[in-house]
This record gives sequence, structure tokens and C-alpha cells, in this order.
Amino acid sequence: MENTIKKLQSLDLNTHIHAANFLAKYKRFSGLSKAQQNAIEKLAEKYLLFHNTNIKLIGYSHSIIEKRTKSLNEYFNFISSNNFDNIFSSQSKFRPTIMEEFMFYLFRDLILDIKKNINDNGNQLKLGGAKAYTNLYFSAKNLESFIQEPKIGVNQKDQDFAIYRPISLIIEGTTNIHANLPVVAIENKTFIDKTMLEGSIATAEKIKSGNPYSLYFIVTETYEVDLNVDPAYSRINQIYVLRKCKRRDVINPIYSDVLCDLLDNIKIHLERDWSNIEAKLTQHGRII
Repeated sequence: MENTIKKLQSLDLNTHIHAANFLAKYKRFSGLSKAQQNAIEKLAEKYLLFHNTNIKLIGYSHSIIEKRTKSLNEYFNFISSNNFDNIFSSQSKFRPTIMEEFMFYLFRDLILDIKKNINDNGNQLKLGGAKAYTNLYFSAKNLESFIQEPKIGVNQKDQDFAIYRPISLIIEGTTNIHANLPVVAIENKTFIDKTMLEGSIATAEKIKSGNPYSLYFIVTETYEVDLNVDPAYSRINQIYVLRKCKRRDVINPIYSDVLCDLLDNIKIHLERDWSNIEAKLTQHGRII
């Protein structure tokens, strides 16, 4: 197990979120229950196989995504067949971090290819979990402070996965603000219910108020919202249900075609013009 842990420690934990979750649990290994210790020991090797498979796979064609999905299903099946699903509390985010890390594998090579075709010498385009910019705000303790030195802050929202660029703003030469501006924001869920959906709708509104050219997606294993509730009115671009079922139904495998559609939509968004009114007018006669 020690050799496996050393390999996990060598990974970039900003993108390998599930590995970071493993290491956090390993640090308090002696304080875990016997069942949790057993799960960590067995899962660490299986995770490393999952990681190595996806690192070696290159590209984002549908056939590559099918292979990635196969490795993902194998990892999830190992967890289920050993009854490890409920070993760790939901607060520990063990299961959700699997999909968060998988998003990195899914989009890694797409972003590398896109960066070859754009002027990104400063390596500004990034992917992974991030605090995403939503808006600036101004405050002061009284009118005099407002006139002489208003305080400026930034609101940000934790995103499970984003494609973004860091920004730095200097206002009146005194205030230096750092934030991450997303062009794609993804919320990963094991399942989503009505309360979660309402929270995601609010988050999508905030993210898009900060950057109207961003896309906001939910990627969830199963869907628990009443089917009479239609989220189409919201600013969520799409909800991808990887298992195409509700949690109480027979649990399907994760379907690769759902992941292919997600990647294809994001690829189109990253490669198209976001604001070219003249082209839209002359080519399509549609402005928006």
C-alpha cells in the first residue's frame, strides 16, 4: 500500500481530485473504522489502475470516450460489488470526486489541442476544480469611506469542474483582485433532487451574470427530480444523466454516448465565435 500511496502523492492533486480525497483519508488512516481501512487498501490499487488507463488513453474521439467509460464503469462496479458505496459519509465526497477527476481525463486532450490553435503563450486556459467568478461588489463603512476609498471585493462560487482562465484586476491602482473566469462550468452529482436543482439554477444565473458567454452543465449519475418539473426555463444549458435512470430504478451503467454529447457540445462552444454580429447577420440573418 505504501508504494501505491507514494504514486498518488506524485500526482497533480489540483486535477486528480479523487487521488487527493484518497490521500486525505490516508492521513487519518488510524482513526478510520476497520471497514474504512479495508476499503482504502483495496480501492487504492483499483483507483491506480483506473488512473493509469485514462492517462495512457490519448484523444477524445467517441471510441476513446467509450474506452474511458469502460474503465469508469469497472471502477464503479468494483465499489458496488464490494459494498463500499456507504463506507464513507456523503460529506467526505469520496464518490463525487470520481466524476470530478474523470472530467479532467475527458477534456484534457481537447484543451491541449485547442491551446495549439490559439494564442495562449501564457498558458492561461486551465481546467479542473475552481472558484469561479460571479460578480464584483463595492462596500464602505460610511459616505466618506465610499468617496475616498471604497472597498471592492469579488464573489466566487466553488465549481466541481471548470474550463477557465485566471484574471487579475487592478482598480484605481490600489485594489488587486484575483479570480477565475469560467467559459464552462460543470457541477458533478451522484444524484440530483429538486432542492439540488434549485441551487444549481441559482448558481447558473450567477455564473452567467459574470460571463454571459459561459456554459453551465450538471453531470449526474441519476435523476431524482419530479418529471413534471421542467428545468428548460432556467439558465442551465443541459443536465446530463449518465445512467439514464432514476436512482430507485435498476441501475444502468454509465453510457458513453451521454459523455460524447457533453464533450461535443463543449468543443463546439470553445471553437465557435461567441460574439460576431456581422457574420451572424450576413450568413444567417440571426443576431442571437
